[in-house]
Amino acid sequence: MVDMGRGFRMMIGALLPVGLALTGCTATMADRPATMTQQGHWSQADAATALAVANKAANWQLANMDNPQEWINYISGETENPVGWVQATFLLGLADYAAATKQPGYVAWLESIAMRERWKLAKRPFHADDHLIGQVYFDLADANVETANLVPTRTGLDYVLANRPTNTLMHPQADGDPRCHARWCWADALFMAPATWWDAAKAFDDDKYAQFAHEEFVASADLLFDKDEALFFRDSRFFDMRGEDDEKLFWSRGNGWVYGGLVNLLRIMDDSDPRRPYYRDLFVKMSDRLVELQTDNGMWRASLLATSATPPETSGTGFFTYGLAWGLNEGILSGAQYDRAAKSGWDALMRNVDEDGRLGFVQQVGARPAGVKQEDSQYYGTGAMLFAASQVIELGSNAR
Repeated sequence: MVDMGRGFRMMIGALLPVGLALTGCTATMADRPATMTQQGHWSQADAATALAVANKAANWQLANMDNPQEWINYISGETENPVGWVQATFLLGLADYAAATKQPGYVAWLESIAMRERWKLAKRPFHADDHLIGQVYFDLADANVETANLVPTRTGLDYVLANRPTNTLMHPQADGDPRCHARWCWADALFMAPATWWDAAKAFDDDKYAQFAHEEFVASADLLFDKDEALFFRDSRFFDMRGEDDEKLFWSRGNGWVYGGLVNLLRIMDDSDPRRPYYRDLFVKMSDRLVELQTDNGMWRASLLATSATPPETSGTGFFTYGLAWGLNEGILSGAQYDRAAKSGWDALMRNVDEDGRLGFVQQVGARPAGVKQEDSQYYGTGAMLFAASQVIELGSNAR
């Protein structure tokens, strides 16, 4: 990671909106757009509280971008990559949150990142994780950032199309063997890459990018989606694995990646797109199952079907709350069960933000359910929370 140092942190403070110091959390709720539906259990006070807590979390994360050794318990090979998936998930969540809450200081900071990286995707041309940063660039272009230059992003995607991989989606048994990763052979990939490709189709008015993403998404889902459980295996290695409660092993964050990825795709594609019902159907099926699996404290266990062996954690909870709240706002989900689940999930996320703004109980980088502690935090956990905050604020700010 490029350590921008104290001067860069000072620039962050200068770019934040008036009233949003790195330790503060005040902002206005004025001029919020109307939503399509009105759900119960939400209030204007909920929106104001969510805004304050989310600003605090965003500002804490911004102040701690370049010192992960001081607050992350497990530094993976990707943690310090400024355009890798770990940090890019936070950047994308912040971009979404900045647009939803009309906070241009955050957008200006994100623009500085895009300029520093020259609007390029990360280094591995075929790896889904390295396409995620592209979604940030497209969001900045949508925000009318004058310096947006999507040519390098498009060049990276065109290279993939010109050299399209045809390898198997079956994951090798040996950990670390990358042979299947040239395609979307693991659940996380369905958050990392597809929306970047759909963004490209819209930005460049060329459906070849969307069609590529659709074909690859369907191929992955055909392999990894368990129709009986309405959940995704993380990859093919997990088909016959069982957890400590002898449950099928469905990883919370792995399914969170897919669920959040579905929402991001549905937000991009036109209502009239003939491919849209496929994604909407998957979204509704997963929503129904996730509501059933939510724990009494509003969170979801790291192993979704476990009864006692793994604790609840916040990264999966953030993505699930994001999707449920978005579904309510769009009228795709309607009913008290969804409303309660979204409200309970958001309340749980807020309870796990400490006085400084740090989100805890985030499972560290991995590929399967694992233990988690209060002090565990990660860039992507904050990103998931900011996605959820944008939708929760919309629910509350339109309450009557």
